[in-house]
Amino acid sequence: MKNVIVPLNAFDSNDVTTNGQASFVKLIAESGAYGIEIRRELLPAVVLPLGKIKSEIDRYGLFTVYSAPIECWKEDYQLNEDQLNCIFQEAVILGAKWVKVSLGHFQQDKSNIAELGKFLTKQKDIQLLVENDQTPHGGSVQHLQAFFESVVDQNVPVKMTFDTGNWYYSKQDVEEAVQKLAPYVSYLHLKQVTETLETVPLEREGEHIWKQVMSSFPADIVKALEFPIVPKEKTKEFIQMITDMSREREALVR
Repeated sequence: MKNVIVPLNAFDSNDVTTNGQASFVKLIAESGAYGIEIRRELLPAVVLPLGKIKSEIDRYGLFTVYSAPIECWKEDYQLNEDQLNCIFQEAVILGAKWVKVSLGHFQQDKSNIAELGKFLTKQKDIQLLVENDQTPHGGSVQHLQAFFESVVDQNVPVKMTFDTGNWYYSKQDVEEAVQKLAPYVSYLHLKQVTETLETVPLEREGEHIWKQVMSSFPADIVKALEFPIVPKEKTKEFIQMITDMSREREALVR
């Protein structure tokens, strides 16, 4: 079973920005990952080396997710079409199959889902993912549920990235989030968050919410390791741990 993705923000940010995201592709591939998540916020401010990154990813045949720190809906509740269009254009150059953004300021009675649907009809072969972020608006179970109910109702092709740790920052109940949002989820971001709101490496032993969340979804769902991996050579160890856990769950279900 190969379904683990490694985001570039799992590594030291100075190392990533100094040496470039392309320099991590080999490490991620040789660690046994299914894919890589390129982070827009860690790219250079002026010239984006998307072609170079794509060439390196193509060498190793990794699945590509493009994550951008933009909100799908602006503060006036309208679609953030200009920024979305820019990110999707960059995703095409990168060869990404998934684009991940946060919800933003969606309101069911003020935001036009049909406008998002029209925008997505122009984006060929790229899946839009909306993630629960750490803000009160974009990390609200209620807002996210209203959004995904609306896209399903209007047949707009959007899926959810479920971040297991961000609910703590937005003061939401994780179990409620799983219950209400599970039907829309196609991508898990795994992180372990302490009581002091610090993201730490996953630990297999002990009772942890991320483990409960992971067990609530199919064993083959795609998962990302979004926590500090130090040293970076431990990437293989964490991928193997999540792969083993997925296989064990799959065996239990059979």
